[in-house]
Amino acid sequence: MDSKPAAPSESVRFLMALLGAVRELTGRRPPPTWVHVEKVQTKLSTANTDAVDAGIRVAVARGWLRAHGEPATSVTMTAQGIKLIEPTPSK
Repeated sequence: MDSKPAAPSESVRFLMALLGAVRELTGRRPPPTWVHVEKVQTKLSTANTDAVDAGIRVAVARGWLRAHGEPATSVTMTAQGIKLIEPTPSK
């Protein structure tokens, strides 16, 4: 019996896209390299600021991002966030 892993939910895909956008916009430089939330939203091609704000709050709560402002006006990756989206290769 083949067992496929469950497909990631929309919210998980959005969070991963959010983290990927921040990582790309910071030029993959080490933390703390900050980027404006407006640039992240543009990179994600969404007008839904509530979704972006909610995603940032979740990522901050899980230790993947750090944010400045309430609601956040700029964000930076954490080492934990980088490890989540760029796992180290197995040896």
